[in-house]
Amino acid sequence: MPQPPKNLKDFNSLVQIIADLRGPEGCAWDLQQTHESLVPYAIEETHELAEAIESHDDEHIREELGDVLFQVILHAQLGSERKVFTITDIVQTLSEKLVRRHPHVFSGLKVSGTDEIIENWDKIKKEEALAKNKKSKIINIPEGLPALQRASKIGDKTKKVNFDWTEVKAVLTQLKEEITELEEAMEESVSPESFSHMTHEMGDVLFSAAQLSRHLNIEPETSLREANRRFLVRFEKMFELSGLSLEAFTALPQEEKEEIWGRVKQIVP
Repeated sequence: MPQPPKNLKDFNSLVQIIADLRGPEGCAWDLQQTHESLVPYAIEETHELAEAIESHDDEHIREELGDVLFQVILHAQLGSERKVFTITDIVQTLSEKLVRRHPHVFSGLKVSGTDEIIENWDKIKKEEALAKNKKSKIINIPEGLPALQRASKIGDKTKKVNFDWTEVKAVLTQLKEEITELEEAMEESVSPESFSHMTHEMGDVLFSAAQLSRHLNIEPETSLREANRRFLVRFEKMFELSGLSLEAFTALPQEEKEEIWGRVKQIVP
């Protein structure tokens, strides 16, 4: 039976704990995992970290950072078992990348501000791709990002080649046009083709909404998460104010629900 390390504050002790989880007498769940099976957990943990950060709860942030770190070291252990990379290789690769992509810090390059720093960063990334014989796309954004965040980043990239709205009112006009087109699609007779059309137009509405957020300097994912939380707080308060059981609340007429909802909005802005 593996023995827990004496110094639980030591990074190498953590690496050993995770190696033991994958060892002959380790955890059945950990032993079943692969890089691919862990993808949903990596996504879930980063979202939980984002939630902790936005709640301004330092203890929660500390805990969630640990969960993210667990994912990193577990992937490193899998790589080590396959003899393709270790945690040391990951640290080295990251260190080299950070030094290489920050010439204004480590190589004495003079820059005028953050815009030039970002420009240099993108240039270095393209050079890295060429060095690896990878074709560098004009817009290269991970498909695994949340869709609204990816849409916003697409707009950031197209702006750099002067393909963007010049003023925020123009983006708002575009969004209104897309909503009109969605309304027209909704009026079509029901069919697989009309559903596909509605899906297409809804996508355009959401994409345009993300671009409007970008022009207003609002991160769309953050804004939507806040809206989700606000709705849930209001909904719980709405149920509380009704004083009803869940069954009775469900049967309550829509007009009465709307009346309670209006009162809740005065209590929970």
